[in-house]
Formats: sequence, structure tokens, C-alpha cells
Amino acid sequence: MRLILISLLFLSLSGCSNKLFFSPSKADTINPEVRWMKSRSGNDIAYLWLPRSQQLEPAGIIAHFHGNSGHMEQTKEKVDWLIEHGYDVMVFDYSGFGHSSGQVSDQAAYLDALSILDYFEQLALQSQQASFIIATSTGGNILMRALADKPIQIDGMIIDSSFSSYVEETKYILNKGKLSQLYAWLAGWLMRDDYASAESLSRLPGLNSLVVHCASDQVVPIEAGETIYRQLTGNKVFWRLESCAHARALTRDHPEHQQRIIRWLAASRESDTATLDQQFANNLN
Repeated sequence: MRLILISLLFLSLSGCSNKLFFSPSKADTINPEVRWMKSRSGNDIAYLWLPRSQQLEPAGIIAHFHGNSGHMEQTKEKVDWLIEHGYDVMVFDYSGFGHSSGQVSDQAAYLDALSILDYFEQLALQSQQASFIIATSTGGNILMRALADKPIQIDGMIIDSSFSSYVEETKYILNKGKLSQLYAWLAGWLMRDDYASAESLSRLPGLNSLVVHCASDQVVPIEAGETIYRQLTGNKVFWRLESCAHARALTRDHPEHQQRIIRWLAASRESDTATLDQQFANNLN
């Protein structure tokens, strides 16, 4: 425990830029389908397009913002099943993740997100297809801050298992420890919210939004998802899901949730706000 505290203190004094929050991993081999994009962070961002099943008519394009660990080929399970429903899906890695160059930090991830939004906006205009963004856990925080600073026209976004403050999420995790009273106070010192979305949610464009959170989430409390939902504008829906773990609700572990997602995307694509209001009514008071 003493070693952990000393390490945390050292990193905080050395200007960690929330590096402690991220746990990137590297892919062992390079997928031959990987593409590259120059990011505003100055780094080369690796990304993949997962094409829809060829026998299906195009339903739209989707970009996925993954969480704070792993890399895109590990986390694509949250969205790769959408290709079976006519969607072309883009997954990518932030700086320092997977094959993307550079060092991980909250600032780099924010700048990468701006670059992805630039690209996705142009692609949506060129393709004339419906466009959606799905963001998981930390990816939701990264996306919402970037989208507040660079609003783009999309048909909807799905925020899954997310939060809006690095500081508050760190406090929550530290408070779960056996000696939480000794080190939970470090969250406000070790972490920063310079590139968090907490103070920017009111600036997000009003659009179709679906906030998904598991009631039993032990990593990000459902209250964090509820806070996001309440501050969003536009046509918004909240799903409180039962019997699922953190960031697992959209995977093949839960085909029933996937079917609901498909229906929500279809209604959003068709601008059927009446269907969104009635069929997907939120369960927050």
C-alpha cells in the first residue's frame, strides 16, 4: 500500500495528465485492414472500418469510442455485431493505444476525438447515410467533451456505462478500497477535469440520445449515467438495465439489449420522434 501511495504521489507531482486513469494495451500483430489518420494530437491514429454484411441494404454508419483500457480489436465486440444489421462500423484507438502512436493522456484523447469528429462529419456528408456515435465508459466522457467543443450533425448517440468527471469516477473507485478513508481524498489531487465533459454537457447539441447503464455496475455507478441523462438536451432516453456488468450491456452477452438498440437506431434514423417518445420512454422521474 505504501508503495502504491508513493507511486501515485510521484506521478501526480510529475504531471500525469490523467495517465493513471488509462490502461492501454498493444495489439500483437497489425491487422492488414488498419488505416491511419493524422490527429490534432500530432499522433498517428489507427482505425478500422468493419463493413456491413453485403447482402444487406445500408442502414447507416457508426463510430465507436472505446473505454480506458484495451485496444480497438478487443473492444469492437461492443459494436461489431451491428454489421449484421446493415451498418458500417468504425473503431479506432486513442494515442498510445493499440497501434496508434504517441503517449496516452486525457488531452491527447480529447484531441484525437476532435479529429475523429472531423473525419466522421465529412464521411457522413459524402455518404448521405444516417450517422451515429456509440461511446462506452470513458469513451463517453471523451466523446461528449469533444462534441460540445465541435458539434457535428449526427442522427444520434448512445452513451453506455459512462461518466462525466475523471475526478468523481476516481473518487468512486478509491472509495471502494479497504483503506478508502486514507487515500480517497487523493482523487482531486491526482486527477483533473480539464478535458472532462462535466462542465460542457449543457453545450452539447440537442440530438437523439440514448443513455444506457447497468443498475449493478460496480465500476461506474448508475448515478453517473443518470447525471448525464438529466443534463442532455434534445430527444433523450434512459435505459436502466438489470443483470449486466460494466460495459457489457451492448455485447453478445445480451442479445435482448442489442435488439432494442437496433429498434432505437431505426427510429432515430427515420426521425420518428413519436416512436422514440413512446416505445423507448425513459424510466427516470
